[in-house]
Amino acid sequence: MAEVLFDRAQVELINNNKVRAIYDFAYGEYLAQQNFFDELSRVQTQLIHNGTVTLNTGEEVDLNTLGGTMGLQIYMETLDSTKESMSGLAKLGLKNENKLWTMQ
Repeated sequence: MAEVLFDRAQVELINNNKVRAIYDFAYGEYLAQQNFFDELSRVQTQLIHNGTVTLNTGEEVDLNTLGGTMGLQIYMETLDSTKESMSGLAKLGLKNENKLWTMQ
């Protein structure tokens, strides 16, 4: 059975995204969507061509195995959660910015 590891590279990527600041909230929303759909497109292309996916960590996942399928599901849920959190933060920033400009 294939074993999928989320190693230090994945943790580093998540931590870097936490501390990197985007001061334009609309642009942050755009980046959240763009990054998600670029990665989704890359995964889909690899699935169509050879049935295996190379994750951001360098780990290759074979979807013909149960472990590979579960690993890809966890990976995709992580991508979606990252997109949703980035999008939520951007929307919250826009709301706060709007309140700041409309205060009298």
